[in-house]
Amino acid sequence: MTPEQYRKIRDGLDARPTLRQLVLFCNHWLPAVPFVCYPVLLVILNVQWFALLQVGSAAALDFMQQIARAILVPGITFWFGTALRARLDRPRPYEQPGFVPLVAKETKGHSFPSRHALSAAVLAMTWLRFFPAVGVAMVIITLLICALRVLVGVHSVPDVLFGAALGFGLGAVGMWLL
Repeated sequence: MTPEQYRKIRDGLDARPTLRQLVLFCNHWLPAVPFVCYPVLLVILNVQWFALLQVGSAAALDFMQQIARAILVPGITFWFGTALRARLDRPRPYEQPGFVPLVAKETKGHSFPSRHALSAAVLAMTWLRFFPAVGVAMVIITLLICALRVLVGVHSVPDVLFGAALGFGLGAVGMWLL
């Protein structure tokens, strides 16, 4: 996105102060939702596992493998995405002359893929595996996070699209095919 293209987005938000504040508020707090909810998922899964253990169910061992998958898939995906973005080291949109983001940032490079999008997407897939209704809500939250990262000017559309696609893809492979 060029500085001129982004200026139109920013001018539109500046002309609507309430919308601008809503975008800033959501950009600040919405990314916390997947990260706060993920430990909740792990607690719920462990409570279910302990219940299986108490009744001596043979399914307890299989369920323990599912819990391990719920830990390893997001962890490996996050590590892979972080390593990839460090290797590629693409500049952020606001590093262009004349590009003024809605959110002041000093970070240089490491824009592609968006780690917010990647992490939210893989956590959404993890929820989807165990609790589909919550997983669908997390997918919607992931898409909103992607849109917000572009609206505030800290990522480009390819950054968030690739990050989300990588998170959804690796999450699906890890949670269903492995």
